[in-house]
Amino acid sequence: MKRITATTLLCTTLLFAASSKIDDKTGLIWQDDQNMQQEFSYEKAKTYCENLKVDGYTDWRLPTLKELATILDLRVDRPALKPGFNIRLSERFWTATPNAAKPKEAWVISFSYGEIESYPVRREYNVRCVRNAKKRK
Repeated sequence: MKRITATTLLCTTLLFAASSKIDDKTGLIWQDDQNMQQEFSYEKAKTYCENLKVDGYTDWRLPTLKELATILDLRVDRPALKPGFNIRLSERFWTATPNAAKPKEAWVISFSYGEIESYPVRREYNVRCVRNAKKRK
């Protein structure tokens, strides 16, 4: 019985890792699949995450600036991304954090070198959705 349980756990872990990645430090689960190679305006990025279904979960959302910054690794570039992610794009990614000083802009992180900048919400950038590890829908 233990052998079946261990095999099932290993297979489940491998399947889970194929399309999402858990950050052990923050407990956040990150989208990590080919669909991340699409670009969206800010509003469409939020809608995309809200409608996303990955690994049986539907509680995905656009990450805040603070959350997305937790997966930056400024010791490397192109991409400036922590190791362990399968999809390693050196692109700009939306955050859910609007720019308080410029109402028609939101914060974006570039994973080329880790720059954080504000851009108009009509522009199109990539999205890496996130979810908390607690809920399952």
